[in-house]
Amino acid sequence: MLQSQVLIREMDFTRLAHTWEELAARMKENGDTTTPGKMLQLADKTKRAELNIAFCGHFSAGKSTMINTLLGVNLLPSNPIPTSANVVKIRGGEKAARVYTLNSGVITFDPDTEMEKLKQFAVDGDTVESVEVSYPGTFLNEHSSLLDTPGIDSTDAAHKIATESALHLADVVIYMMDYNHVQAEENFNFTKTLKDRGKPVYLVVNMIDKHIDFELDFDSYKESVEEAFATWNIHPDGIFYTSLAEPDHPENQYEELRSKLSSLIASREELVGRSVKSAAEHLIEEHIQVWKAANESVRQEWESKLDDVSVEGLDQRDAAAVQGALEQAEAEAAVLDKRTEEARSKMEKELTVLLDNARLTYFSTNEAARSYLESKKPGFKMGFLFAGKKTEEERARREEALLADLREKVAGNLDFHFKELMNKLPQAYEIRDEEYNAAVHATTIALTPELLAAHIKDGAQSREYELNYCSDLAGGIKLEYRRVGLAFIEQVVSRLAQQVKAQSEGLQARLNQLRELAQVHSKLAELTAAEQGQREQLQAIWQKGEQVS
Repeated sequence: MLQSQVLIREMDFTRLAHTWEELAARMKENGDTTTPGKMLQLADKTKRAELNIAFCGHFSAGKSTMINTLLGVNLLPSNPIPTSANVVKIRGGEKAARVYTLNSGVITFDPDTEMEKLKQFAVDGDTVESVEVSYPGTFLNEHSSLLDTPGIDSTDAAHKIATESALHLADVVIYMMDYNHVQAEENFNFTKTLKDRGKPVYLVVNMIDKHIDFELDFDSYKESVEEAFATWNIHPDGIFYTSLAEPDHPENQYEELRSKLSSLIASREELVGRSVKSAAEHLIEEHIQVWKAANESVRQEWESKLDDVSVEGLDQRDAAAVQGALEQAEAEAAVLDKRTEEARSKMEKELTVLLDNARLTYFSTNEAARSYLESKKPGFKMGFLFAGKKTEEERARREEALLADLREKVAGNLDFHFKELMNKLPQAYEIRDEEYNAAVHATTIALTPELLAAHIKDGAQSREYELNYCSDLAGGIKLEYRRVGLAFIEQVVSRLAQQVKAQSEGLQARLNQLRELAQVHSKLAELTAAEQGQREQLQAIWQKGEQVS
């Protein structure tokens, strides 16, 4: 049964490794020349379910000496040889020492007789990619290893790069500090980075033999250390205080540290399973940063164009504000485009309502019309003597009576309201024109005998005919008022069109600027969307690994 469980776990690590290989291939397709290599390293480590315990810390914190002491054999460089510029891996297994170089392939050494040569390679950061040593008889086995990394406070940039480039392979970090340099800022910055990446971190305060008890009791010193890290919101998984110079120091926790390392190795599969998933997720983000850097010049080019366009009252780098301003300007432009025609339609509608509601014929009008129509009948005659003259005088009297009635009704029920409306129309659009107002005031619609005669129709007269005639007369008068009113409306529309043109020219300039800014923000959004798309694709692949248990 136990063998079956082991096979299942090994199979799961293989599946995880295949997922990392798939991620590496996708990253390579995206033009990344750095991160795919790290992902393949992670895949190789995952296949072996190898536990890597990385020793990091100060340049002179005693990492190499601590590792040699833990192993019980002097394998790593120590004074006077400088700390290695490369990550040195030590694992259990058959004796072997390998140097992976950039140009000469793999060079092997005997760790018992040729370690001095190995030490020289270990400090050569220019040609050596990594160093691996396997050695039997230690607490390590072939599936567990210790990593000795360069000092993070080194002035050599290559040392820092080597340390940071190995962190994706570290399942646990032992962070070592010199007793006198615990509160150095790089300690807080580096350990916070580790914790933010989800790494188990154990702090080792080494060389506690430097402590002078009468200046500060050791318990207070330990409390100050814990408080300092807590202030940075750093909560390590454990803190050990050690001294290799004085093994019998009463506060020495060397044995506890060694015991912790053994227990970590015993929990290898659980630690590795959790660690590689977290590392893969971090490498995805690292790849996205590489992808962003590759597109940074394009992004900067677009962003520089934002500074070339200035719109009053607007932060051109605020995409939402630009889009909002553009939509508002386009809405204003749409309103302006329709303003003249909508104004024309509105004014014509008001004129129509006015004319429709104006009553021009009453009972008196109907009676005057009946009398007038009677005078227009063939054979109409007045008296016997001088009949012709009397007839014409009577016709003229009846004609004038009808005209007088109509003039009275038009003056009171239409003309006054018509001129009032015509004068108000331009005011609604903030148009001031004294000449226009004077023309409205001077408008006269002549009611003439020709108007009366033009609406007489052939046929027998009746009461209905007389009513229809009056209606036709009113319609004719209103039609003339409509003609004149439409001419005034056309003048208002013409002035309004000039006003709109001036407003449109100013608005169009702003629109052009806003559209240019919106296009730039669109291009920047495309870059961001492409970045997010890359992240989502990679995370979808990573999810397959997350489902492996």
